[in-house]
Amino acid sequence: MEKASEDVSISDTKDMSHTEFQSHVPYMGLQLGELTVQQEKLVLMVSSGMTVSAAGRAAGYKSAQTAYSASKLPQVQQALQYFRDQMREEVKFTKTNAHTMYMEAYSSSATATEMKNTVDSLVKLHGLGLPDQATQININLNATAKQLERLSDEELLEIAGKSNAYLEPAAS
Repeated sequence: MEKASEDVSISDTKDMSHTEFQSHVPYMGLQLGELTVQQEKLVLMVSSGMTVSAAGRAAGYKSAQTAYSASKLPQVQQALQYFRDQMREEVKFTKTNAHTMYMEAYSSSATATEMKNTVDSLVKLHGLGLPDQATQININLNATAKQLERLSDEELLEIAGKSNAYLEPAAS
């Protein structure tokens, strides 16, 4: 199933126009005209978070039972599943979101302990408490520390596998 060219926002489904809804119908696996306007409204209201009963009243159904019956129709279920899938794909929680939430928690903190806990969480989030991951090179030599102290810079660079130009500043 292809994805609609324009993502459906969770907050936008309830206020979606009939024409906009119709543009999503092919992606639902349905044909135009398979859903009535009233069923479309029911789908939009339920997918925006309303109960079937409340969505039925908003869509103009005479009773909760008729709204419930309409919500069980296969084409209505298919449309509801489409919007649920779209919303699931939309929700993305990033490090930036977490950082912002932690900063809000920090500014709302009432005690130093709450502030400290928030700072600890920020440190973990950004990996600041981890030891440096610098590359370590171990060189096994058949020489003592006194022998190495007597070597020139060029000889030490050669042992480390670097050229003589390694220590010279270069224009970037």
